[in-house]
Amino acid sequence: MAAKKNLQMVFLLEDGKKASYNLAEPKDDISRAAVEGVMNDMIAKNVILKNASAASRIEGIYVKATDTVEL
Repeated sequence: MAAKKNLQMVFLLEDGKKASYNLAEPKDDISRAAVEGVMNDMIAKNVILKNASAASRIEGIYVKATDTVEL
């Protein structure tokens, strides 16, 4: 049984709400600095837009791991 990983990038929108972008199976050696660079580029290029509100800053970066166990 192997854990499945998910990189979650959370952005704060201009309207004060949050938006998440998820990436399945990130590399094991991924660094926070690398993810921040990509997220800042996404913000600068207005890639994240939800209900006409653009991302204004990084709210959080997480790697979540889940195990699936067959019963």
